[in-house]
Amino acid sequence: MGGLGNQLSIRSRVLLLALVPMLTLAGILGSYFTYSRLSDSTDKMLERGHLITDLLASAAEFGVISGNRYQLRILSQKTRQTHPEVRDILFYDADFNLLHRSQTFPVELSPASPSHQALDKSWLFFSPITTSALLLENNPELAMAAPQPGNSGWVAMVLSADGHAGARREMLMNSLLLIGAGLLVTAVVAGRFGLRITRPIQALSQVVERLEEGQLDTRAATTQASGELGRLARGINRMASRIQASSREQSEQISKATRQLTTTLRHLEQQNEALSLARRQADEANHAKDEFLARMSHELRTPLTSVLGFSKLMQRTQLTQEQQQYCQIIDQTSTLLLTIIDDILDFSRLQSDAIELEQLPFSPRQCLLNLLEMQAPMAQHKGLTLIEELSTELPEALVGDPTRLSQVLTNLLSNAIKFTQDGEVRLSAQAIRAGRHCKLTLSVSDTGIGISPEHQRHLFQAFSQADNTISRRYGGSGLGLVIAHRLTQMMGGNLELESQEGIGTRVALTLTLPLATGSLSETPQNTAQEYTSNYQLSCPLKVLLAEDNDFNRLLIYKVLNQAGARVITAVSGTLAVERFRQERPDLVLMDVHMPQMDGIEATRQIRRLDKQTPIIALTANVMPHEHQALQQAGADAVMMKPVKLPELFAHLDRLCRVSATGSDQTPAELLEHVDPEELHRELEQQLDALCPAVEEGQLEVIRRHAHQLLGLAGLYQLPELEAAVADLHQAAVAGDIPLCWKRCFRLRRLIEHHQYH
Repeated sequence: MGGLGNQLSIRSRVLLLALVPMLTLAGILGSYFTYSRLSDSTDKMLERGHLITDLLASAAEFGVISGNRYQLRILSQKTRQTHPEVRDILFYDADFNLLHRSQTFPVELSPASPSHQALDKSWLFFSPITTSALLLENNPELAMAAPQPGNSGWVAMVLSADGHAGARREMLMNSLLLIGAGLLVTAVVAGRFGLRITRPIQALSQVVERLEEGQLDTRAATTQASGELGRLARGINRMASRIQASSREQSEQISKATRQLTTTLRHLEQQNEALSLARRQADEANHAKDEFLARMSHELRTPLTSVLGFSKLMQRTQLTQEQQQYCQIIDQTSTLLLTIIDDILDFSRLQSDAIELEQLPFSPRQCLLNLLEMQAPMAQHKGLTLIEELSTELPEALVGDPTRLSQVLTNLLSNAIKFTQDGEVRLSAQAIRAGRHCKLTLSVSDTGIGISPEHQRHLFQAFSQADNTISRRYGGSGLGLVIAHRLTQMMGGNLELESQEGIGTRVALTLTLPLATGSLSETPQNTAQEYTSNYQLSCPLKVLLAEDNDFNRLLIYKVLNQAGARVITAVSGTLAVERFRQERPDLVLMDVHMPQMDGIEATRQIRRLDKQTPIIALTANVMPHEHQALQQAGADAVMMKPVKLPELFAHLDRLCRVSATGSDQTPAELLEHVDPEELHRELEQQLDALCPAVEEGQLEVIRRHAHQLLGLAGLYQLPELEAAVADLHQAAVAGDIPLCWKRCFRLRRLIEHHQYH
């Protein structure tokens, strides 16, 4: 009913509300009056039946007593004629013997039968016949035959119920018609009155719907409604007016806010344009800064190349002890200046996020030992004790950036040595493994001057040192710890400093790195410091040197000329391309910044003439974009200024080994055509000559044969062999005969158990 009520309209609800009570009331009253009339009809029929029976009993008294059946038949016929509804009349004597009846259908009667009873479609009335004293007095002849006053017989009458049933049907039909007429009248009246209610409500509903659709100027007609509906219509009109006013006010506020927002957006757009312009200007400024740093790097490194190079050449001449000391001072100050330049460039690259970390497998123990070896001469020169405490838990190999880690630790060690006058500098390393990672704690402690608490908070700020007196006394850019701190953060580590003035300083680096899969062979020392200090080439080479700086050109020319190379010089890129076309050299050393045509364009034009000749670019610019431009132009390698002669001669020696084969094939192509047995036989011959030298401790012979083995390993791309030979050569350079035995045994095992094909 709830669902049905929700679906009905208001008019239907009004009609339903009016008809349901009326229908209920009409049903109750109709049923009551119909039942009453039917009951009255039944009572009248019974009363009529008893009346006729009583009259028959009185009329048949003489006939029953006298046994006059004829008289009883006449009485029965007249009664049936007078009352057509009488179906049968039965007369019994005092002994309940049937004297007469009109019909023959079965009837069950006894003296104890009730006065009336219902039969099939009829009623049976039964009444005794009593003797009257008056009748006996008037008929003395009956006195002897008549019983004493009392029952003289019985009379029964069967009255048909058809007429009574018809009357009942007529009464029922009349009642139903009366109820229907009442319901019809009620529906008409309810409909008329419902319209007066539903029409205003429907009108109000339509008004509300229009208001919901946004037609806020819609109003309800108050003349069609009265009473509560009229008050409701007036209330809806007031609400619509308020909503319309509120909407108008809101629209005005929205318009005002939109105008303000438009103004703000326009202002923001102008600010964004200004910010974009400022960003472009900042980018241009950064680019200009990078270019400036690149130019400054070139301008500073170029004379440093000459200073360091000629200092090395002077040390190879006959000098007095004082002159040797002067040359050492020149080396130290030039190296310090180069370190400051590198710090400034690294700091600039860190600020512009131009440094990317590598993820390479490396040996942490070997990395730390290399650092100690590099710092040992400086510590020994100052009379300091350099102590190592490397935990046995250090893993064999980790994955990270060994170059940047070495840079951080080198800075910490050099600072510790620089600011310590006597005592010791200690490098400690602890490792805690957790799953596939290892937590390293590396600390550098010293017994130096220490740092006061008020100065410690400034140490990780750019261009800052403990105080100006230290800067004047020890030198430096003040960027070392800043760079170390930033690099440590980039590697996901943490750098902490503890110091007490006058007692010493401890700097701890905590870093978590993943373990490398597999194991690493012992890292070879830097394939550049392996070469003899004489810098002699094993074959004559024709080298084109393109360098616009006179001092650098003279330095490299003298070094290469003394090493046995034929050097062709050019002071510009244009002249370098022309000389290459004329001379067809074996190697090109190409400076980048030259007049008329720079080294990048000159390299590109030379590559159009020749695809095979090696080109080594010389630059003082550390910016990656210039290195990429050189590689894209066709340079095979990029060397930083000041030029490291061991590194340069490593390239030249490799070129000599390739030239010795008489072919311009690559090492991989050479390895495909070489006879494995012949290569193995050559390696065994070198080994047979090497082992006696190791037994006799002939270090010069060991270095010579190791040098030849290095050439073979590099030529045929045998990295494992090359690493083993490099370790042997390093042990020979260090004069460590027991270590030479160990390296030689490893080398023999490697050559005997491997086939090269």
